[in-house]
Amino acid sequence: MNLPTVALKGRLVGTLPGRLLRRARWWAAFPQRIRHPELWDMYLEDRRVDVALRALLAADSTCVDVGAHIGSALQRLIELAPDGEHLAVEADPDKAKVLIERFPSVTVVNAAVSSSSGSARFYRARRSGFSSLRPPFDSEVAGEIDVDVISLDDLIDRATVGVERTVPTVDFIKLDVEGAELPALQGGDRLLKRDRPLVLFECGPRGSTKAFGYDRLDLYEHLRQLDYEVHSIGDFVYGRAPLSAAEFDKAGTYPYRGFNYLALPAGYKTKRLVP
Repeated sequence: MNLPTVALKGRLVGTLPGRLLRRARWWAAFPQRIRHPELWDMYLEDRRVDVALRALLAADSTCVDVGAHIGSALQRLIELAPDGEHLAVEADPDKAKVLIERFPSVTVVNAAVSSSSGSARFYRARRSGFSSLRPPFDSEVAGEIDVDVISLDDLIDRATVGVERTVPTVDFIKLDVEGAELPALQGGDRLLKRDRPLVLFECGPRGSTKAFGYDRLDLYEHLRQLDYEVHSIGDFVYGRAPLSAAEFDKAGTYPYRGFNYLALPAGYKTKRLVP
C-alpha cells in the first residue's frame, strides 16, 4: 500500500464516510455469509470485540496499541477511554507518519515489537495489515525495509524518559503483529507481571506462527505461566469459561472461532454482555 493510499484510509478512520464504508463492506459480504453460515463467529468478531471493549475499558484506561496499522482500533480505544493515556506502536514508517498526523494526542512509536530491542528486517505485504517481521503468512511480499525493534518492557520505560512522574500503569494492550505475538509478549513479561493489563491479541490459524518458530499452544502456555487465562471473544461476551489448551488449539482449525482472543488475569470475573 503506497503512502497516499495509507494517508487516505487513515483520514477516514473514525469519520462518517469511514463508518459508511465499513457498513457497505458488511453488506457486500452478505452472499459469503449465506454460503458459509458455519463462520458466523468470524463474521461477528468485530462487533463482539466492540462489546468486549466497552466492558473492559474505563474512561481513564491507559492503552497500548501494538501494531496500530492506520489507527482503526486506536480510534476506538480513544473513544472508549477519552481520559486515558494512549501509546501506539507501528513498524511501518509510512503508517506511523499517518498515525502521528491523525492522532496528535497519542504517543506514536515507529518500531516493531519483539522479545528484545534492536533492529530487524520488516516485510511489507501487498495486502494491507499483513506486514510483519517474517514474510507474510497470507500475502505476497511488496518490499523489505530495516526497522527498529523494541520490547514492550523497554517501550514503557522509554516512553516516559525525561518525564517527572512514575511510569503509568498499563491497563490494556491490543496486540496484532501478524504472527509475532509470542515474542512480543515475551518482551513484556515484566510489564504483564507488574501491571496485569488486559490483553486483546490476535492468533491466526494453525501454521500462521510457524515462521516465528512456535505454535498456538506455545503462546497459550506462555500466558498460563504468567497466570493469565485465554478467552475467545464469543465466549467472553456470553460470560462463558476461559478456553482450555485443547479448545484454544482447536479454535485455530476450520471453522474458526475467530482470530482475536482475550488474555485476562486468572480469576477475572466475567458476565454475559449480550442477550
